[in-house]
Amino acid sequence: MKLFCIGLLITVCRTVEAPPPARITVAVCPVTANWSAAFQKRLAHELHALPDGSAVERAVAEAVSLRDQTRACRARWPG
Repeated sequence: MKLFCIGLLITVCRTVEAPPPARITVAVCPVTANWSAAFQKRLAHELHALPDGSAVERAVAEAVSLRDQTRACRARWPG
């Protein structure tokens, strides 16, 4: 009799088990600061004064790439 009761309990518990939650994907776009025209002009002037292949030039290029990716992200998932 005990085996029957345990078996019945397991069967009942399995039928009332909640289904797993649906998977939700949320896009989080990075936030970048807006640069004024005056700052961009100053930045361009300073970049042109650097020697070719400088570390600063590479860092700025990566920042520009991140800005482009952010714009693409926001265009696809606004809000």
